Amino acid sequence: MSEFKYACPVCGQHMSCDSSQSGSVMECPTCFQKITVPQAPAAGDQKFILTGSKVSEKKYSLPKDVGSGVTVEKKSPVTAFLSILLILAATAAGVFFYIKQHPAGQKSKHKPATAIAAALTWQTGDIGAVGVGGSMSQSNDVFTINGGGADIWHQADGFYYVYQTLDGDGSLTAEVLNLKNTDEWAKAGVMIRESTNASSAFVLASQRADGQAQSIWRNAAGQEAQASELSGGPGFPKWVKMVRNGNRFSAYFKATADDDWTQMGATQTVEMSPSALIGFFVCSHHEGIVSQAQFDQTALETVKNGKPAKAVVKQSAPPANGTTWTLNLDAANHVPEAAVAGRIHGQDFICGRSLLQGGTLTWRGNDNMSLAINFGGATPDALAGQTFNVTTNADTVARVTLHWEEAGQREKETFTNHYALRLELGAPASNLISGKIYFCAPDVWKSYVRGTFTAEIRKAKVPKPKKIN
Repeated sequence: MSEFKYACPVCGQHMSCDSSQSGSVMECPTCFQKITVPQAPAAGDQKFILTGSKVSEKKYSLPKDVGSGVTVEKKSPVTAFLSILLILAATAAGVFFYIKQHPAGQKSKHKPATAIAAALTWQTGDIGAVGVGGSMSQSNDVFTINGGGADIWHQADGFYYVYQTLDGDGSLTAEVLNLKNTDEWAKAGVMIRESTNASSAFVLASQRADGQAQSIWRNAAGQEAQASELSGGPGFPKWVKMVRNGNRFSAYFKATADDDWTQMGATQTVEMSPSALIGFFVCSHHEGIVSQAQFDQTALETVKNGKPAKAVVKQSAPPANGTTWTLNLDAANHVPEAAVAGRIHGQDFICGRSLLQGGTLTWRGNDNMSLAINFGGATPDALAGQTFNVTTNADTVARVTLHWEEAGQREKETFTNHYALRLELGAPASNLISGKIYFCAPDVWKSYVRGTFTAEIRKAKVPKPKKIN
């Protein structure tokens, strides 16, 4: 038996298997699409990535009885509201932040722990002149980042940045799954940067559009940027890593999780504040044009005073205010592009997974917190492409239940009306459905959940028939 690689026909995720699995059906770990594994290449030395075949699945059908499902806006507000809720829980998929702790620069052949960060932990924004704004979303522990900008080069930069403050030493690792080829020098990767100023000092580890890896740096604000030689040859995915140790910065890449890290260029000495910015970036190399990259297996490692920081980092959401919580949808600000997060019963809620199953939409998050919305068995197709607004003066809509822990006990509170909800849903694809949500509860804690999401769709469980004696 020989091992070979193949790609998912839906999301492009690369997977490995051996020749004995050819023709079998496997599930993509990124988009969960069922795939028929292709035949192994005749030669043992595989020179290109094969593509699997998508397994067709039974499509969802509209409910026979309109009154029992979700309706379009012409129909009753009750069913419309139910639709919204379903998708909410389903799409808030996959956002928890686990931080793997090791001293910066330590070698490891083990696969880094997944560390997709919670929506309200990372800041996002365009740096410099970009021509068109970028965006970020998360699904199944994968960052999808869209960014424009002329370049990260010369004396000033233009790109899209997803970042947070790194206090002291540390590193950021990511597997760059792909990058849209908007230019030969389009690039995506990880960066440590002095500030959000376009001319700021920085050091980065990147992949360009053909997959070759490179380190780029600017020693001081406004100076000409410099770069290492291209490394690793063409092709995706590759892993990239930036490490800070005082004012010394090192960039690395590797082709697979089990490879040793290869340093790109020399370690650079750059004077930066102890509280610099660390994060992911995408640059299309053309103002007004957006490129897109996906990042998986991300890991943020932090070191303070020579010791690893705490293994689990608590995320924080802003307290309820006119921006985050309101029962007046007319006064609500736009839904942020960040992944779904918020506060439940006064506690930070970071969504880890969302699921749409059997007419119930559920967000599951940290510390046993969750938001569940039941709207009577409406199918994904009935909810697809709809925009819903639920106002606080509506009659009974859908049952919404918040769960949290208090003094070691699991508590809950249920609402059937008087909450505010705005929901926009896309079309189901590959057992996923995406959308935007803005939900505010009428409780004394001013609980809220908001953001963009992609939820997993699962068929309802069929109860086993009871035995009759």
